[in-house]
Amino acid sequence: MIGFGNVGQELVRLLFADKVIFKGFNPENFILNGITTRNHGSLFDAHGLKGREVLQYFEQKRQFKADCPGFTNRSAEELLVESDYDVLVELSSLDLENKAYSTTQRIEQALRLGKHVVTANKGPLAFHYQKLKKLAAEQNRQLLFESTVMDATPIFTLFRNSLKGAEVVEFSGILNSTTNLLLSEMEKGLSPEQALDQARKLDVVEADADHDLQGWDAALKTAILCNVFFDTQMDPFSIPRDSFDRISTENIKLALHAKKRWKFIVHGARESAEVGLEQVTTDHPFFNIQGTSNILQIQAKNLANLMIVQDKPTITDTAHGIINDLLEILQKKRNEK
Repeated sequence: MIGFGNVGQELVRLLFADKVIFKGFNPENFILNGITTRNHGSLFDAHGLKGREVLQYFEQKRQFKADCPGFTNRSAEELLVESDYDVLVELSSLDLENKAYSTTQRIEQALRLGKHVVTANKGPLAFHYQKLKKLAAEQNRQLLFESTVMDATPIFTLFRNSLKGAEVVEFSGILNSTTNLLLSEMEKGLSPEQALDQARKLDVVEADADHDLQGWDAALKTAILCNVFFDTQMDPFSIPRDSFDRISTENIKLALHAKKRWKFIVHGARESAEVGLEQVTTDHPFFNIQGTSNILQIQAKNLANLMIVQDKPTITDTAHGIINDLLEILQKKRNEK
């Protein structure tokens, strides 16, 4: 596992829980033999790390030091190449400025080594989807990324397995929990700054808040959806983005008085995409999507509109997206035997 932020910690907590929380996700089926981080140390044990001890240690010291069982000075690159493992779980932080170049390189290296890859990192799939998809196919390995958009909501699983033959024409949605929460809190009279403080307390703000407020998170998710639905390579930097800075509590009040709400909405089609602030009326399907909830509306040719709603997701939902992908890989390996 590369990266040990909130999602990684929750994943380990679920794997080593006293009782099985998600069927099939337990130490009988999965061995965690390595964790590597950019700034907080790394661990490796070929026979498997003891997850509860790892979590307890990290919660106390916030980094892995030499006295932690399994501590290693080996770099992420060394562990990636020299270790014996089946799946790379890539959970490192987003490097937007460099178009996720280093993370993409690691994923490419793992695939070339014959490893499956599961990631919640939006960057590689937004900027380099076609290259990674091709490489995974050439290596006959799975590249899965259910947690990149709407946490554990099975968007890509649905597309692969239940929309076979369907041609998606366009989609729209509310995909950024942070800005949706801010708008909801501002409806209660909070200033943008107060609303952001509230969002931080709920731990739903990106490490760099501008990724949320300047529309980058939504743009990356939009690019991933375009890449998958339309089998293309959308450049997130080319997607027009609105800035949350232009909204005020007064704007919110005026909209409510007119029986409308402001929403941060994405739109995507084969040749275009955009992220922006829009007003919606009471009869709009996005009107009642409040707080951290998300919604995705998919329009496919010859089919009725499909709407997927995620109600107030938590970090467990994000971790379950990783679990879903790992269990899919496990099922495939069993079927091959």
